[in-house]
Amino acid sequence: MRLTLSALGAVALVAAPLAGAARSPLALVKALATAGVTASQLPHGYRSPDVERYPITAGDKKHHAVGGVSISTNGGAGVVIYIVFSTPSAAQADFAHGNFGSATPKQAPNTVPKPNVEIDTSTSGTVGGRKVTFGITDIAFVHQNVLVQAATSSGTSTKHGDVAGAVGLAGFALAHLKSVS
Repeated sequence: MRLTLSALGAVALVAAPLAGAARSPLALVKALATAGVTASQLPHGYRSPDVERYPITAGDKKHHAVGGVSISTNGGAGVVIYIVFSTPSAAQADFAHGNFGSATPKQAPNTVPKPNVEIDTSTSGTVGGRKVTFGITDIAFVHQNVLVQAATSSGTSTKHGDVAGAVGLAGFALAHLKSVS
């Protein structure tokens, strides 16, 4: 897993999508990219969903990723990333090679499919000429042949993002994935 800071200081995370047995991996990427998402589908407090293709990394490609899709909300303060792999074992391999930086991973809540991980950390950047630090909560899990990440940022905490929001986005991510599979 990789964390990056967007130009506005909001957090974007890379995650892999979940694939259903009914669609090929490429068809799942297309379905995730073209399925409409409305604000009413998102957890409370999240709005303005923006769905777009997500560029997969060289590391993802080594594990046979076929494509990615992201859904950002609230101008990037919340994001869901799906990375779709050719097989469930390929998704598991990518998950097992997650890069957590200096953060200490812990088990995500029981509502999140296993294997999973939750990371609470922070990142700093410059916004409007001044240094700012944002807390981040990132929940990642594997479902079938998709790696999913749901992440949130917080401008008020430097230790974590919106933890309840990340859990809610993880639930939305799984339900959305199942709906297009």
